[in-house]
Amino acid sequence: MKPIYFPFTYISEQTAAALAACFRQTAIYQPSELKLPETIRKYSENGILDIRRPVSGNDDRLNAIIKEYRRWAEFHQGTGKAFFNIQGNKIPFFDDTKPSSIRADILRSAKPENGSSEAEAADLLLAARIFLCIAQDFDTQHHELNTDLVSFEKMEQNLMKNLRGEDFDEIGIKNDAFRFLREDAGIYMTAERIKAWTRLMLHDSESSGLFITDSRAVFEHIGESAADAEKVFYFKEIATDDAGGTRENLEQYLDMLVKNPDSVSADSLPKLPAGEREGRSLSLKLCLVPGESPDEFFGRYIQQTVFYENKKILFPNTVFGLIEF
Repeated sequence: MKPIYFPFTYISEQTAAALAACFRQTAIYQPSELKLPETIRKYSENGILDIRRPVSGNDDRLNAIIKEYRRWAEFHQGTGKAFFNIQGNKIPFFDDTKPSSIRADILRSAKPENGSSEAEAADLLLAARIFLCIAQDFDTQHHELNTDLVSFEKMEQNLMKNLRGEDFDEIGIKNDAFRFLREDAGIYMTAERIKAWTRLMLHDSESSGLFITDSRAVFEHIGESAADAEKVFYFKEIATDDAGGTRENLEQYLDMLVKNPDSVSADSLPKLPAGEREGRSLSLKLCLVPGESPDEFFGRYIQQTVFYENKKILFPNTVFGLIEF
């Protein structure tokens, strides 16, 4: 069973590497075939990521709407780093104070040709894909901004070191720590991200009962709405080096957990190799939602109770987790 990364369609190199320390391969959704981030392409080629496009088609229509958004954004404030920085905690184009005209354009472009429920469902799915495409642009540039900031801070600290003649450690900065300094992109439109991502997930023909995020905001949002969730275990200070067969053992344990929790015990929990407390390490927290399949669990976020007939319920339970580094 492969874990599925959620609710993002962009992933940083650091997150991909952290997931690879715990799992042999992780699935990630893409909203269209129009554009594939270079990081995802790179880690797909080496087998770390499994790219999935649960929904295909309508790419010409989708592309036209995205191009219109980018023209709108460029005209107003530019689509570069400054634009995303100015917006603060809002994803451009979806800020309720500004997007009335462009949102109206989208609704006209995606308006169903008739009032049928199928047309309405297609409309909602297209809107979700549009949102995820724009969010992917935002997340990509958000990560680039953070990377640039970290690089600048590192140069600044090195300059201070040279000027003062101090050791780098004496001023409280670890060289390797810069590699993991980042801001949680999941704090931006958390609920909307989950809803849009869920519409893709419900169309995925390859089932999984395990879903991993690197966003504490997303993890806490999910946890708050899942009152019956049980914390299964919490690994601290996992080494980021190759875990070898430990990853396979962990996947087998989790596979049994989502299929039949009563068949596993705490004694059978695999041990992950520990990392140095001040070195390159990560943590993994996992929670079990008993008695709810992934479709049922995530379907609650879009008030969907009827699911697709061609999907077999392989996992009667759901496990969601948080990976941090």
